[in-house]
Amino acid sequence: MLAVPASAQDDSASENSIRVFLDCRFCDTDFIKQELHIVDFLNERTQADVHVLYARQRTGSGGELITLTFLGQRDYSALSDTLEYATGGDATPDEERRELLHHLTIGLSRYLARAGLGRKLVIGPVARLELEESASSIETDPWDYWVFTVGLNGFVSGEATNSFSNINGNFSANRTTEQLKIRVFGNVRERISNFELPDTTIRNSITSESLYGQVVKSIGGQWAVGATTWLGTSSFDNTKLQFLFGPDIEYNFFPYSQSTRKYLTVQYNIRLTKREYEQLTIYALTEETILYHSLGISLDLSQKWGSLSISSEVEHLLTNFDRSLTDLYNAGIFGNASVRLFRGFSFNVFANYKRIRDQIHLPAEEATADEILLRSVQLPTGYSYWMNYGFTYRFGSIFNNVVNPRMGN
Repeated sequence: MLAVPASAQDDSASENSIRVFLDCRFCDTDFIKQELHIVDFLNERTQADVHVLYARQRTGSGGELITLTFLGQRDYSALSDTLEYATGGDATPDEERRELLHHLTIGLSRYLARAGLGRKLVIGPVARLELEESASSIETDPWDYWVFTVGLNGFVSGEATNSFSNINGNFSANRTTEQLKIRVFGNVRERISNFELPDTTIRNSITSESLYGQVVKSIGGQWAVGATTWLGTSSFDNTKLQFLFGPDIEYNFFPYSQSTRKYLTVQYNIRLTKREYEQLTIYALTEETILYHSLGISLDLSQKWGSLSISSEVEHLLTNFDRSLTDLYNAGIFGNASVRLFRGFSFNVFANYKRIRDQIHLPAEEATADEILLRSVQLPTGYSYWMNYGFTYRFGSIFNNVVNPRMGN
């Protein structure tokens, strides 16, 4: 079914309309306001008749699965609905916003009909295109769900006394179905810095290469098992070569089908790692084999009051018993939240803290002053942290259907 506005209304709020709060930080709201003028858009969610919550997840094809949750409020509190649709990995921004407009109009049609505004909608059937039938049929998919990506990007900058360059190449191969997920990712990176001093030139180079692979099998609606492997090298981490392999298991307290709104998982991993070092380590080793395990918990919520994401992980070494096992671990917690505490006031925070007790790869030789200042090698530390926080307070008119792009927004 296709629903489109049949007539426009005045820019100001009208009693012959419904009030909508579009809860989306990623959407082209100017375009939506210009095209969907059959409703009034509000800046304040508590005064809206319909709160539309936007959520997205990456799909196996490189596109996104969009979930629109329509939450009725005030006189429409008994009405709620959820629409899902997928965008292609090669969709343009214009195609994405038009698809959003289409599904917004469909989702709001129930509320418009309840408000007695059905006459403002023109509804008619749309024939399915033959191309769409072919594209959606697995039997005619020549790639069998496989998606490949190759990328190369670089960055250069400089002045009279310094220059910087960074080059990064990557590729990926992914196959995603409901029952099985296969991911392969490779990356090569080099970062070079040059500093001209009166009597010398300081050159700094950091290189890394990695190849990552994972297979995940779905078991029912809340369990998943898999295996992960990784091969890589890093001058920053004193790693000449590292090979890693191990099994994974995960349990989701909610069905995975609800993951766009709520997601609470516990994941346990075991890893066997073989390492070769560029320099002699603080334990006088040039290579070693390590067995460790990790436990992680992740919580993601997307609700009317905002969004919250918290994850925590503990890694603990099981081998090298000649060392203190109580010291061979690292534990970290990460969180981000965007919460509307009261009308017009929102608080945002991104934070991470990690306690580090497993730096067995550190070189025995102390870092030079240049390496410390340029951060070209990993330095001894017992912890790391970062935080970004702030708040916004919006007050004044809650109505604004006007879009004026003159001299930029």
